[in-house]
Amino acid sequence: MSFNDFKALVGLSFRDPQVAAHLLMRQNWPIQARWMALLAAVSVSALLAWLASAMFAAPAEESVQVIMLSQQPMVMAVMQMVAILLAAGLMSGVGRMFGGQGRFEDALLLTVWIEVLLLLVQAAQLVLSMVLPSAAGLLGIAAMVLFLWLTVQFTKALHGFRSTLKVTMGLIGTAIGAGFVLSILAAAFGIMPEIPQ
Repeated sequence: MSFNDFKALVGLSFRDPQVAAHLLMRQNWPIQARWMALLAAVSVSALLAWLASAMFAAPAEESVQVIMLSQQPMVMAVMQMVAILLAAGLMSGVGRMFGGQGRFEDALLLTVWIEVLLLLVQAAQLVLSMVLPSAAGLLGIAAMVLFLWLTVQFTKALHGFRSTLKVTMGLIGTAIGAGFVLSILAAAFGIMPEIPQ
């Protein structure tokens, strides 16, 4: 993919994410390239988070865990990688439970591409933080909305689903269920965050 192809795909992802998703899946990238893209994306994301923590003091309301993670880019990269793999597994697995035909390999590619798009927003937020800190906060909220919107649209493209509402409800239900299971596992392994008294 050339730089011009990259720019065109980024623009298409914002204008018509389903078409962009189909274009990505038709590239038939080997699985090794998808894993390399995952490694590159989480590495850059962790470095940007570390750079932001080094440039700006963490807000008082920020948890100790978040502050420590932002100062340890390798740990953050591993955690982001696990999160993306979990998201790809859920995107493909839950979708197939409801009649979809999407493959994990394509779900991995799409979730990595979402991470790449969020990296662009993260980089813009970092630059904006030096000029207009309040606007950078709004951009952070926009990034969360963008993540949800892209996930729904890419899931529809992956499985051939038509209903945005059903996919959105399925995404919310899956997130709640996954959060519940992960909280149980975290409690079982004694890694739940401490609740301040």
